[in-house]
Amino acid sequence: MKQNLGRIGALLIFIATYAGAVTYQWSVEQSPKSLYVQQSGVIRYVCTFDTSAAEYTVEFKPTGSDLYKASILTQSDKIIAGKRVLTFDVLVRPNIDGNIPIKLNALVRHTTFASIENATIGRDNVKKYDFDDEAVSLPIVTITTKPNTTILSGELTLNVEVDKRSVIAHEPVHVSIFVRGTGNLDKYIPYELNISGVTIFRELPMRDISLHSAGYSGEIREELALVADKNFIIPPISLEFFDTNTHTIKKFQSQSIAIEVAVGFQKENLLDMPVISDYSGWKKYSFYALLIGFGVGLGEVVRRLLKYLPRKKSKQFWDNSKRPKELVMLLALNGDKRYEAIIEELEAGKINMREAKQRLKQEENQ
Repeated sequence: MKQNLGRIGALLIFIATYAGAVTYQWSVEQSPKSLYVQQSGVIRYVCTFDTSAAEYTVEFKPTGSDLYKASILTQSDKIIAGKRVLTFDVLVRPNIDGNIPIKLNALVRHTTFASIENATIGRDNVKKYDFDDEAVSLPIVTITTKPNTTILSGELTLNVEVDKRSVIAHEPVHVSIFVRGTGNLDKYIPYELNISGVTIFRELPMRDISLHSAGYSGEIREELALVADKNFIIPPISLEFFDTNTHTIKKFQSQSIAIEVAVGFQKENLLDMPVISDYSGWKKYSFYALLIGFGVGLGEVVRRLLKYLPRKKSKQFWDNSKRPKELVMLLALNGDKRYEAIIEELEAGKINMREAKQRLKQEENQ
């Protein structure tokens, strides 16, 4: 009879334990059936718990593989009709054509309220939460990927601007290249421009882009400076990409731009030298020389006077510190490695506040 009671008790404990267990289910709410290579699409994964599941967390950080790139676009966590629903929109972009299986994993972590309480109040020397982790393989999504030979894809525009079309020799002409729209803008390659006899200076492209359901959205701007000593022509600048709206390859091309470069100085443009017998000219240049000499002399007088004027002493961040501990904290927060030796000597009591500040002034004057 005692054995039966023991078995019944164990069975009741088992039923009570698993009756209260929370269950969850992963599903795919939407996904693209087909894409082109380098075209982005969104897969929506949904994790639904049968309760509010406050003691559960989900870690989902897709990284993709050699076949495709994957990253989180958006995610949400809601309670609907007493059930917790987590939604993840994952941006995927295939790298090759064919039938691409999207296989992603997530980590479902569970901790008890008792563990949270113990970690919060420090009971039994508990310093962290206790988790039961379960690795979950999400439903596989197969995407049919069609070939695409272009690097860029999306809905893009090209705009080229030149600040001037006529310059003097060695004066720079600034060229701005703008690529705007949506698509795989992260794949943009800086434009290679080569013009005979022209020196080209460039900056790294400025990327003002953010994740978008079509990949990325925003603007990429390239700045070029062209320097030459004779006339030249800026050739057409082109942008080729796969238009995901019309499913065709598009090519934008700017017009060629002629730049006129004038000679900086020519002998015939210089003023004629004054004739020696023309005394009015000599008087004029003598007056100019006198003005220049007066200006130089006045500048020297002012420079000498400034030496005797009291200079305002620049205030350092450590000047207001009164105690060694306060000075050590200020120097440590500054993070300058030059102060490490002074900090160590202050903490060891080898130097006092006056000596420490004198050392600091010496360091600043070096």
